[in-house]
Amino acid sequence: MDQETRPHGTGNIALPRTEGRGAAALLRFIEGSISDGIWKPGDQLPTERELGARFGLARNTLRKRLKVLESEGLIVRRVGSGSFVAQPPRLIGEVANPGLALLARIHGASPSEVMELRLMIEPQVIDLAVARATTANFNTLGECLERSEAAQTIPDFEMWDGLLHLEILKAARNQLLIDIYDALNGVRRQAQWGKLKERTLTPAGRILYEKQHRDIVTALKARDAAAARDALVGHLKAVREALLGAM
Repeated sequence: MDQETRPHGTGNIALPRTEGRGAAALLRFIEGSISDGIWKPGDQLPTERELGARFGLARNTLRKRLKVLESEGLIVRRVGSGSFVAQPPRLIGEVANPGLALLARIHGASPSEVMELRLMIEPQVIDLAVARATTANFNTLGECLERSEAAQTIPDFEMWDGLLHLEILKAARNQLLIDIYDALNGVRRQAQWGKLKERTLTPAGRILYEKQHRDIVTALKARDAAAARDALVGHLKAVREALLGAM
């Protein structure tokens, strides 16, 4: 990856010259730079203005994506100073920060574990989502549908797919559940998951997922919990079969 490098804070942070644009490209770039060891703990990220210009993102969109990375424990944001690569979580034999240790465990989960957990969690929140969803939730779900269907790459489709499912949980208005699921969503942006989706998400499979997404959202908007739950379970089972059948 062709990059230009210059000092930022305690580290030398590189911005890509040829990386794709958009929110998915930003997340791939930051997560990849950290996981590959290009950025070290304590390194300061480029400014929001630089990141926004390079990846073509509005400031509000950029800040939402940085908040996701912060919730996953990958970066630390300091008011007035900027964003920095977080210290790695303490794991074996250490309990000083059990939250980060759990986050690391979630991010190390297998696709089978992830799909089992999704099937346990997501259908169970449908009743709450149907009862509590607002017009704003439905508008965001509609945007996720449109953006996912317009996505030109699998990573972009996967990102909007993940945000759609997250928005369903947000409609349930349970912040703890949202935070847990947001961490689980981070697994989907890791290289292993991305490679697996590249192998399994066929054009026919994508058409099926898009139809299933629309069925789920249509049922939610109709406040039909049973139909929404059935559509969601069918969708998750189709994803699980595609993923695990390729392993």
